[in-house]
Amino acid sequence: MKYDDLTIQKLRELSILEVADKLGFKLKGLGDEGRKALCPYHDDKHPSLHFSKKKGIFKCFVCGAKGDLFKLVMDDRNCTFPEACEWLINEFHVVVIDNCPADCSATLRSSVEEMKEIKEMSLSENATRSQISAISFISAGPKITSAICPLPSDIVQRSLSVDSVFCQSVVSAGYLSQGQIVSAANRYRLGSSKEGGVIFWEIDAQQQVHTGKIMYYQSDCHRDKQHTPTWVHSLMKSQLPADYELQHCLFGLHLLCPAEMKEIKEMSPLENATRSQISAISAISAGQKIAIVESEKTAVILSEIVKDFIWMSCGGLQMFKPELLAPLVNHKVVVFPDTDETGEAYNAWLTVLQQAAKLYPFKHPLRISNLLEFHATPEQKQRKIDIVDFLFEVPQI
Repeated sequence: MKYDDLTIQKLRELSILEVADKLGFKLKGLGDEGRKALCPYHDDKHPSLHFSKKKGIFKCFVCGAKGDLFKLVMDDRNCTFPEACEWLINEFHVVVIDNCPADCSATLRSSVEEMKEIKEMSLSENATRSQISAISFISAGPKITSAICPLPSDIVQRSLSVDSVFCQSVVSAGYLSQGQIVSAANRYRLGSSKEGGVIFWEIDAQQQVHTGKIMYYQSDCHRDKQHTPTWVHSLMKSQLPADYELQHCLFGLHLLCPAEMKEIKEMSPLENATRSQISAISAISAGQKIAIVESEKTAVILSEIVKDFIWMSCGGLQMFKPELLAPLVNHKVVVFPDTDETGEAYNAWLTVLQQAAKLYPFKHPLRISNLLEFHATPEQKQRKIDIVDFLFEVPQI
């Protein structure tokens, strides 16, 4: 994997003493200057390899070997530079920064324009509910170790609908076509309340229903802030066991599926759906690219625009916790924080990623996008926009 300059700079700031210690060098004291150890580049009987704490380099005063922490790792582990970077990232829990190029916003907005030109999908309104009902997935990711008390699975089935104001406004506001919102509703099992609220179900990779968030939107697809969101488990409090304890999971986590789910393409209940729709609905194998955003709305919309990722949502800035990432240890995770004037959201998400990297054995480096931090205008940051706002707003010239 090729790492950008920002990531390499972060790695260069690591302590060469800690790197040497991690590699197994038996370091001896040299006061504030650094440490010394036996030199591996020649048959050393007395420690002659010196590590400079301040300069971040090593040098042997007998054989002349020298270099920085990258050279040290490459020689010790007999690996390439990218492999040395990956080792450092994994061992020191470094979060990789996705540095967005200058033309990134134009490229992404081009994807939005292409999306708008896609013809309506050929799903009929009458087929909508039966297709949603037919979709069920099997567990893929690591098992959740702590026991949860799931809600009845049929509660999701009974709520499935594209009749919520949210689904209607996604279309009327120009984010998605009618066919695309049907496809997205299939994917995320969107429900609808009697009052027209959308139900964003939290379903884990084992298909256990943790809870559902009922949210209300206006016709312009903005939140109806006069109508407070409601949690399904709160409404069902009288029906739940006395020892019930809510454990949140990522919205969209149920999309993790094993390789065997490739067979879903041959399942007759979905015969009216195109292969591209089915492919977009099912995230098949481990090592999938996962994108996490704050808002469920954003995950739903982007799932139809940027299909290289499985889009998930934490449901809010304060909801993003390290434990939410535990089921994703086998996958490639990148997060897209909202933006603000002070960078508070970006720094909060970065901190959570750093904590998660220390707690769980991720097979791939965790990544954070600085797209909005670099390219959002001061006015956009004041409004605390997210990536969907950024993509769909016409840039000021």
